[in-house]
Order: sequence, then C-alpha cells, then structure tokens
Amino acid sequence: MIKLRFKGQLELSEKDILRFYPELKSFLKEIKSKGWSYMFTDVVGEAEVMLDAEKLDFKLNYYPPRIDEFEEEGRYTLEAVIGEKPPAVLRVLSVTGFKIEISSKHSWRTVTIDPQKKNITYNQDVLYNLTFSKKERPRKLSEAREIYEIVNFLISEKGYRFEDEYIIEKYKQLVDLFEKPYKFDLSIELTVKDEEKVPGWDELIDQLSRFFYERGLLMKLKMKQDEFFFRKKPIP
Repeated sequence: MIKLRFKGQLELSEKDILRFYPELKSFLKEIKSKGWSYMFTDVVGEAEVMLDAEKLDFKLNYYPPRIDEFEEEGRYTLEAVIGEKPPAVLRVLSVTGFKIEISSKHSWRTVTIDPQKKNITYNQDVLYNLTFSKKERPRKLSEAREIYEIVNFLISEKGYRFEDEYIIEKYKQLVDLFEKPYKFDLSIELTVKDEEKVPGWDELIDQLSRFFYERGLLMKLKMKQDEFFFRKKPIP
C-alpha cells in the first residue's frame, strides 16, 4: 500500500467541507428554513489517499504542444486506473473551491452559486422550462416563482452578483414575469476608434450587461434569427 497526496476534484461530505468553512453553517441553515434544499458540487481540494500499488494499472500519455496557447513543448502524464471503487481518503488537507446547488419544492437544481466569490453561476431558464417541462422542473407559473424567490433572496439579502450576462438575462426573465417592470428599447450604434482596445463580442456584451445592471437596468440583446451566429465572430 502507498500513501499519495492528491489535488483536484474531490467527493467529500458536507462535514468535511464545513470544517474549512464553518461560517457557511448559518447560511445553509437559512436555506433550509425557507423550505429549500442544497448540495455541494465541483469540490476542489487536496487530500491524502491510500492505494494498493500492485492493483494499479498505469498508462503513460503524451500531449503535443497546444497551438492555441503557443506551447513549444509537449508534456507527459502518468494515468493510473484505480478501478470501480474510489480510493480510501485518509485525510482531507484543504478545500479550495466548491459550488452549491439550491433546489426548491418544484424545481431541482434551481440555482448554482459560488459562495467564496458570492457569484450566481447558474439559474434555470424559466420560459424554456415552462414550455418543455420535465418532472423535476416547474410546470406552471406559480411553481416557477420559486426560482425568482431564490435568486431574489441571494441578491437582495445576501449580496450575491451574477457571474456573466447570460445569468443576468435569465434574471431579467424572472423580473419581467413577477415584477412587471417598466421596459423600453434602446438602439446603440458603435464605431471602432481603437482596434487594440476593442473586446470580442462575448466580452463586450458582458461588459454592457454589467454596466446597465449596476445602474438598476437589466439588458437583453435582441437579434434576428439570421444574426445569431454573427455574435460569435470577432468585431471587424
């Protein structure tokens, strides 16, 4: 048997994670008090594991240089196939990252958050779910309101922010459905003045979305069907 120190994705219990982040206990208790449930995902950390060296099946891999990252040399990796069962974890040394998925009564995995960055990284597309409903998704508007209540709780009471413009756009759907806000269209014509400073389309839209959000406005980019893929091209 050999003892190895392992860094990367870990399957850990809630108790193991909270040992490093005890300040989360009151937040999780508050989620439960509202009738919601949660689960930890994407846990990253470091642990010591025990492995039987004689039962390991090693494989040597070679990866050529990546052109997109301008690498000049390739790299070798040694892959060990452990088997059907995970190795025994002797000791969890650290937990450096994780996310929490929050579910409501009628909506499973409604919202995903990164508590360390206080970011909302995902929330369900309400209109899509109501159109193509599954068992674990809202089937009517009153059930879809549960998504709105979770997101609103995170933003208004806990100070969470949206990770990107896609999440903001989905939040706009919730506001449009449940708050009946005042809406108006705004046309913007842009001229390239300094090519070196111009970002890509995704970055530009994300910056605009954040700009308006910080000023109390929710933005949605309106595009014709034949213009959808144009956004993926670099700005001329």
